[in-house]
Amino acid sequence: METQIKSLFAKAHEAFWDAKAEKYIDAALNGFNSEENIKNAFIGYVLNDWLWDINISLNGQANEAFDQQIRDIWGSYEEYDQWLLSSMLHSKKIIKQVKKIYKQNAEEIKELLGTDEVESISDFSCDFLSTNGINVPSK
Repeated sequence: METQIKSLFAKAHEAFWDAKAEKYIDAALNGFNSEENIKNAFIGYVLNDWLWDINISLNGQANEAFDQQIRDIWGSYEEYDQWLLSSMLHSKKIIKQVKKIYKQNAEEIKELLGTDEVESISDFSCDFLSTNGINVPSK
């Protein structure tokens, strides 16, 4: 069985989702509505956490470990690429999931943030991602 050597969509996926996350983070850091800033920061930081979790080529793992994770999680580079592509095609659905996580946990998020700056949301955003997860629609 011959497998693809590299992911065709990993770099495009990184750029795509990084831009989406930064849009929300920038809105949070430059906004005037405290409530909206917290929500935007949460969305942006969760998307960043998710990006780094799923696009495992970004975290500098050795090639053998990366190849093994591709096989363990997606089965092949082809499946990994299809999954990455699907996430970009269904970005609105994915962002809607993150907004739902925020809505369901808004009080806890505000409590954890306290009087800290919205950037501090990045300290705990991955906990909400881990607890709730994000599903990438295949269609």
